[in-house]
Amino acid sequence: MSDDSKASAMQGFVVGALVVGTVAAGFFLSRQSDQAPPASIAPPVPAAAPTLAPAAPPAPASPRQAADEVFNEAMMAHEQNDQATLARVLPGAIAAYRALGELDGDGAYHLALLELAGGQLTEARATCASLLAKNPNHLLALGVALRVAAKANDAAAARDLGQRLLKAYDTEVVRPLPEYQDHERMFPTYRAEAMAAVK
Repeated sequence: MSDDSKASAMQGFVVGALVVGTVAAGFFLSRQSDQAPPASIAPPVPAAAPTLAPAAPPAPASPRQAADEVFNEAMMAHEQNDQATLARVLPGAIAAYRALGELDGDGAYHLALLELAGGQLTEARATCASLLAKNPNHLLALGVALRVAAKANDAAAARDLGQRLLKAYDTEVVRPLPEYQDHERMFPTYRAEAMAAVK
């Protein structure tokens, strides 16, 4: 084979190789582009922490609820003979009930007890009288009025109140009055005091 023939054959081989390589490369690239790109694996999104609604502020106490709260504090101090606490809270407790205007049976009973604890005998007697004007047999009013009479050393009034309490007791104690239900533990005590007063 001549040199020119060898050169021509070599050029043909190189051109053929380039064509085959280009076709192969094109096939490979097209196959790559035909395939869907691999899905990216995103890190798991942490679940959002549940959002808690802010707690609603407590509803403000009504004037009556505020009076009842300070009544409880004053009576506890009185029962425990805590004179310092009693002196601190008693004036405000009495003022809170008086500011309410006309009181129901429970409120009037609370006020009478506070007035008695503060040594305000005239005021406690008047509060009991207003309650007894509505219900002459009101056991709680009779019980406090009896204590007022005893503290004032008025034996005649104490005896009269004791007789009224004992006479009304069995019929009155079963009445479903709210104040009777709230303070039923006082009935045996008032009855015992009434029995002592009438002797």
